[in-house]
Amino acid sequence: MDVEETLAGEGEIIARASKPTEVIAASLATELALVPSLMGCTRQSLKAADPSLDPTAGQVIQETNHRSRNGIDLHGRWDPGSSYGDSEPSEVPRRFRLAEITKGGRRIVDVGVEQGRLTGRFDKGDILLDADWAGAELKVDLLCVDRRWQTFPARIRGVNAMERDYDVEIQDPAMADQGEASWHPACRATLEAPEARWAVPFAEVWDDRGTRTSPADYFTFACATSAIIKCDRMGYPDTPGDDDAQRLRQTCTRMVRADYTGDGDAATAEGTLIDVEDNKGIQIREQGSHAPELDLEAVWGPDGAVCRNHPRIADPGKPRGPLETCSPEEEAPDPSRPERLRNWSCAPDAMCERQYASVFVKNWPASGGLTQWSNVTVVNPNPTEATVRLTVFPTGGGAPFPDVVTVTIPKFGVYNSYGDPGWREIDGDPADENRPSSGWITLASDKPVVATHRTSLRAGSTWNAPARLVEDEPFLMSPSRRLFSSYYLKNWPEAGGKTQWSNVVVNNPSTRQASIQVRIHGVDGSLHELHRAVPARGVWNSYGDSDWLAVPSTLTKGGALGWVEIRSDEPVVATNRIVHRSGSTYDAPVARLDDVGFTDARSAAKELAASSFLRNVPATGTTSWWSSLIVNNPHPEQTTITVTVHRDAGGLALARFTKEIPPFGAWNAYGDPDWTSVPATGSGGRSTGWVEISADLPVFGANRVILRDGGDLSSPVVQFNDEPLATPASDRLVSGLYIKNWPGAEGLTQWSAPVVSNLRATPVTMTVRLFRTDGSPLGELTPTIPARGAWDAAIDLGWQALPHTEAAHLRSLGWLEIIPSAPLIATNRLTQRQGITADASIVLHDATPFVPARN
Repeated sequence: MDVEETLAGEGEIIARASKPTEVIAASLATELALVPSLMGCTRQSLKAADPSLDPTAGQVIQETNHRSRNGIDLHGRWDPGSSYGDSEPSEVPRRFRLAEITKGGRRIVDVGVEQGRLTGRFDKGDILLDADWAGAELKVDLLCVDRRWQTFPARIRGVNAMERDYDVEIQDPAMADQGEASWHPACRATLEAPEARWAVPFAEVWDDRGTRTSPADYFTFACATSAIIKCDRMGYPDTPGDDDAQRLRQTCTRMVRADYTGDGDAATAEGTLIDVEDNKGIQIREQGSHAPELDLEAVWGPDGAVCRNHPRIADPGKPRGPLETCSPEEEAPDPSRPERLRNWSCAPDAMCERQYASVFVKNWPASGGLTQWSNVTVVNPNPTEATVRLTVFPTGGGAPFPDVVTVTIPKFGVYNSYGDPGWREIDGDPADENRPSSGWITLASDKPVVATHRTSLRAGSTWNAPARLVEDEPFLMSPSRRLFSSYYLKNWPEAGGKTQWSNVVVNNPSTRQASIQVRIHGVDGSLHELHRAVPARGVWNSYGDSDWLAVPSTLTKGGALGWVEIRSDEPVVATNRIVHRSGSTYDAPVARLDDVGFTDARSAAKELAASSFLRNVPATGTTSWWSSLIVNNPHPEQTTITVTVHRDAGGLALARFTKEIPPFGAWNAYGDPDWTSVPATGSGGRSTGWVEISADLPVFGANRVILRDGGDLSSPVVQFNDEPLATPASDRLVSGLYIKNWPGAEGLTQWSAPVVSNLRATPVTMTVRLFRTDGSPLGELTPTIPARGAWDAAIDLGWQALPHTEAAHLRSLGWLEIIPSAPLIATNRLTQRQGITADASIVLHDATPFVPARN
């Protein structure tokens, strides 16, 4: 059965990651010869010599709990702590000694492990039960990166009696004089799975080649993110006395980690979707139109792969493991071989890529007499054609609508659903293709593509009625058990007499019901919680929900302001719709709206950036641009952030200041004296630039860009757009639309222009390539961005001189990609203008981040 369908839903597709490289400095060997140190059991981060040259260096892959990933770690991950500087969290196999356990100076004897629970008694006969193990002291043998075993003190700090999980810590003898600071968690918690710090004991150990044994004098503590735990919860437990079951358990750990040759080395990446079936009927293959189309990858035994049809992930180096194609006999279930299992994974050109849009609307009523409509743009950035399938599920869950759109997109080409009869037929009626409908969208493809969902508010009840508002949002690609959004807004006042409101849409891609906990954190430190059940393939929408609207208001503003956290027992995706309304009720007419996808826990980072710092920058007519950050702290500890505002031209920073964010709190730049006192770069107090944020804990946030009618911070809001703070990306960045003087509704024209920021201390050269919708090349630019500088296409003469796709009308439609020489961030700004020139009056504004193109 599909691991993700069984344990978490099939949403988590490949999150590209490299297997950590084992590196040990020569100085470590000298230190090891003097005093045993945990530093010698860590891997060194592959940082640049000058950290300022590579702000992403040292960041580690945020892992999720065993329920949603096949994983690369046998035992789990541990965190050596900030005391080790460049050392990164890494896997260290563990052998805990049964014969050397004490508590309070008293020896514990007859220690054993039964069904994930420690058993034993004191020398005098008192039996230890569950929580009694808190405070026990142990010895653990670690296999360090120089391939030597070393022994360290360990202890059980606490016990989760209900789950019978143990909070285990390891001490570094080289830091013993620092007291509590010398102890480090044996298991590493993550933002997505804070419970991952707990470990489970098993009466078995694995050697450095991943081979399992059941010794009488050792046992294993396995972390919640480990392959051991995943196999245990898939139905392959530690079963003493049952050789077949124990061999099948060993087989499972080989399969989960793609240990083809049985040498202990994993050949997979975190997040790779796999489907599992064994010969005992414990796991059964998941099939059906809702499941990704996976091909048989390999047949497995206790010593690795018996045969293999294709690698689990792209293998650019020397192929590892057997290359023999699996025969029909090996593929077939065989009860006479109970130690074997089979797995399916994504083979080249299989329809297993998955992306999601939280909302599908067709002729759906909105306030003010408008209707809402969805359209999809899909870019194929690959040098070969791509097949894409768009399926819409009703909000109530269950089976999808029967009308499915399947299209083949040429290499470097684009599909746009606008005007496509097949798209209009979804949940349609032969007599009424405009029948109102709502749901959410799943995209499947045989290659990685870049998709954008456009929501239009139209003055009419047909798909081509005049559009009064449009909002573009990238498809969501990372279902998660913990999600964050920077805003909760209820009746929050804004300039011009309007009010701000937010609503959340949560989608459950799983075939099982999801239980979600929605936590609304107030700026005053308050916490408001509600619990909801989201049906399989269904949706929960907070609009009109009485508990959502019951969050207490602040005394000074009359409304509520905070941020939103979602915790779920199944990976879900979510979008926050932020609406400015002409009234003080949640259903007042919509003046402006913005859809912002929730941030999955793996996206929080210690280094983030915003592509725009704008203050009183002239737009058109009497309007001006302004930007304001919000940074959220999702941790129970205080975090400190450093905010650096850079000039577009690079060079010396405009300003740098620090802020402390309380536990589960937020820092809002709006009205902050440090933010408002950033020096001007032009006359009239005008400033342009971009913003870099560094933090001592992973954070997330957004940059709100506002178009105001006037030249001060209190001028009425004409337009606004929230851009998620981003981490720098390298390789290729893709935007869904390149559009120039393209006709819109009611005489408007559409224009797009990227803004790109360089976080490095050296210049970055990039290639900007533009393509027509049919995939043919349109043009190319090679601008250089100065150190710590930015590039704005709107003021680049080369950008303005690009050829047109429709020369007769002086207009263009296509898509673009950026290929940089070093990591950077990019946002594509889309404006709708009252005129046919790039400086005509702005009517609508929207910004969409570029998406890294996956191989």
